Amino acid sequence: MARSAAIASLVVASITGVPVAAEVLAGSYGNDVGCAGVWLGYQDSDAYVVLTADGVETYGSGCRFARQLVTAPGTQSLSSTCFAEGEEGTTTETVKVTNKGADGFFVTIPGLEEIGPLKSCS
Repeated sequence: MARSAAIASLVVASITGVPVAAEVLAGSYGNDVGCAGVWLGYQDSDAYVVLTADGVETYGSGCRFARQLVTAPGTQSLSSTCFAEGEEGTTTETVKVTNKGADGFFVTIPGLEEIGPLKSCS
């Protein structure tokens, strides 16, 4: 039975492109304005961008990931529920998050320019 579970985990990892042993992304990552908002506890600029394991948030919009973002290098495609200020309802989008190591994280949401670099807010 344990062997079946291990094989299933490897199949899931190969489908999602995320290593089985990858850890969930800890903390917040953002641009300068986003990290300042994390430290102060509020947002006060249209330039605000913050990325966590659960989603990405900008000043007036955001996306919540269907599964948590992990620390693995490379690109992760995450099914996400997105919302935008001034618009009713939500949309389902595939958001791509790329971990470029020392260069930070970059986020691509369909129809928007790439967002980044986003660095640790710690």
